Amino acid sequence: MLVSSHPELKGIQNIINSKLAKFSGFLLGAVSPEKQGSLPKAFELRPHTDYKRYGSTHYGIMVPDLPEPYRYLSWASVIGYVGFPITDSDYQMSSRGKGDTASLVHGTALSSTDEAFKTYSIVDDIQFSEKPFSVNFNNETVLSEIDDGFVLATNREDLQIEVKLVPTEAITWFAYGSLYKHFSVLMKYEGRIIQKGESIDINGLCTLESWKAIATSMLKNQTLVNSIQIPVKVFSYQVINLDGEQQLVLAFICYEDQPILTSVYYRNIDGTSTQFNGDIKFEVTKNQTEPQMTPDGYSMYVPETFEWTAHHDNEKVLAIKAKVDTTYCYGLAAGYVSSYKWRGMFQGKDLSGRGYLEYIDRR
Repeated sequence: MLVSSHPELKGIQNIINSKLAKFSGFLLGAVSPEKQGSLPKAFELRPHTDYKRYGSTHYGIMVPDLPEPYRYLSWASVIGYVGFPITDSDYQMSSRGKGDTASLVHGTALSSTDEAFKTYSIVDDIQFSEKPFSVNFNNETVLSEIDDGFVLATNREDLQIEVKLVPTEAITWFAYGSLYKHFSVLMKYEGRIIQKGESIDINGLCTLESWKAIATSMLKNQTLVNSIQIPVKVFSYQVINLDGEQQLVLAFICYEDQPILTSVYYRNIDGTSTQFNGDIKFEVTKNQTEPQMTPDGYSMYVPETFEWTAHHDNEKVLAIKAKVDTTYCYGLAAGYVSSYKWRGMFQGKDLSGRGYLEYIDRR
């Protein structure tokens, strides 16, 4: 079944799932467009290990439009598995279980899954610093706070990176509740990548994001931890740079196959951050012929083509068609990262470009 944010509500079970999806959004604190502007403009990156109420942390840096042949940069972690099919995998789990397992996908279009995807023990392999903030993945890659921003430094056999990130005032909140807080900040970046024997200087716009969330791994009964999964099964997160000043972030998440959140967010380096308030539609129009086989043995169909449309203040502001033209790389939680080319309209102008794609379908 092709993924759509506007599925048909046929049958009692789909109607029940639709109501549960809406309740899940309320429970998780999904942010509505009218609430977006009232939320904090400041952010902090302390991990869940500093809090009693949380059991999982996410850090992500995503660049959607690197020069050929790199195309994108992904640096996306789940530190402490949450208890959703989209976040958890038994593959290479820590011997201490879900609560001690962290995964990281870190690579470009040139990276294979074996090169990009790694798991870690939170206790043994990850070091946090509070002031200034840093998170260190076994001395392979480190995100560190500096006076005016952050530095991402990576020294893997297949990939060496040093990139400076400077935050703008454009912050987006996906969720803001007592159980789950998740934000994204528009960043300027510049630095250098060395991969496959080639070196390139890079600069532009990216996004830095983080969550803190409750997790089933916080339960004391390990049988329950290993057996309970809340059926959040479909997820896509995408980033598009419209030019050197403007960025779109696009998000889609489902309870079973019923949407919890379908949103498009506009950000500008001048600090503007808007969540579009009209009808938003995400639709996969064609899957790749052969499914991807995940390392934990799940056969997952992934998009070949898809579309987005968005309305704001009763006007259509976005209509794009996209084609995935890059090999899917496993490791974004329990799914994949990739890259696509797109063409369409934004605010009445015909545009085209590249986009960064995260995609999980665990139905």
